Amino acid sequence: MIRRRLEELSPEALLMVASRNGLELDPDLEREQLVEELLEIIAENREDQRRNNSSTVRIQQTKYALVREDESPSPETHLVDNELPAGYEINRIVLMLRDPHWAYTYWDLSSAKRQAYRDSSRFDGLFLRVLELDGDEEQELRIRESFEIPVQLADSSWYIYLPHQASSYRIQLIARNNHRRELLAVSNRVFAPRSRIPVSPQDLDPADLAVFELCGLEYLEVPPFGDGADG
Repeated sequence: MIRRRLEELSPEALLMVASRNGLELDPDLEREQLVEELLEIIAENREDQRRNNSSTVRIQQTKYALVREDESPSPETHLVDNELPAGYEINRIVLMLRDPHWAYTYWDLSSAKRQAYRDSSRFDGLFLRVLELDGDEEQELRIRESFEIPVQLADSSWYIYLPHQASSYRIQLIARNNHRRELLAVSNRVFAPRSRIPVSPQDLDPADLAVFELCGLEYLEVPPFGDGADG
């Protein structure tokens, strides 16, 4: 029974159930009074549902009910928050390839770090350092080129133009503070493939030609053929 389930809860849990169901109760009430108030609001809510629902809806509710009549709402039922948090209290940056010419990066900073920068008179901003790399996963990666993009402390994502294809990229999130550079996070590596086919369709073998006809490359806004020298 609902009464028995409620009586098993602590006073704090009873107040939580009441609050989650839109009922503000005096925390000084005795346990018995809390239980009676909750029983009354549960009964009223059920009666409202019965009046507002048609007979067809009531039949479907009974058929597919996930909670039995003898079960009471528990505080844990309402503690699950389906919304994603604004941040995860860590310093990190992630890089994602959108297409051969563009990448998307997003990052998190801990609230403590953000506040420290806001309070610092010597904080001179954040920037993204884009690293173009030589080598592959089986070799040591070396920096071929790099450039920097200034961003605001309130920013958390950015689209980045990739100047060269057939290249690997990483992003560093860096702060200028106290007249020095502070490395906050380094992203994963992504590989930007070539955006052009080095030969024309008539020179493709039948298997590659079938792939070309299916991929829709001819509809891109960039020339799909070239001598293979991207950049």
